[in-house]
Amino acid sequence: MPPESHAGEPPINTQALPRGLARRMGYLLNRPAHLWRERVQDVLAPFGLLPPHFGVMATLDSEGPQTQRALGELLRVDPTTMVWIIDHLEKAGIVRRGKHPKDRRAHLVELSASGKGTFRKAVKCLDQLEAEFLSHLTKSECEELRRLLTKLFQNIPTQKVSPKLFHRGAKP
Repeated sequence: MPPESHAGEPPINTQALPRGLARRMGYLLNRPAHLWRERVQDVLAPFGLLPPHFGVMATLDSEGPQTQRALGELLRVDPTTMVWIIDHLEKAGIVRRGKHPKDRRAHLVELSASGKGTFRKAVKCLDQLEAEFLSHLTKSECEELRRLLTKLFQNIPTQKVSPKLFHRGAKP
């Protein structure tokens, strides 16, 4: 049975993929995700960052200062894990906790000046990695992939991250 294709598009090349896996969405999602995760870890390592750190930094950069709770809700990360991530970033001088102007029980987390510089450098490296990683897709395919992945992300439950990730030298 030949692979499906859309009108005007060549059929998908599945020669390197066993037929039994060509329709398995989990397998098709997992393999690129695994490779992506490894490459992102390698790109972020010189900055002393892990992917969860970058998620927090990107959110603070785009959304401004947030409480830990708000960050956890936006990123779908449980509160305990969020504390570990923020503690690690604070120890590295990338974020700082400050007083909340309206709720004295809450603290606002924001990027420090050095955190903003580290974030900008990491973004440049990740932009280059993303361009290379997605180079086999057209611009419209990239946009469609982003749309579909966003839709999937919006329906995932809160995630826990092992505290082992935050020990010196641990590889996620």
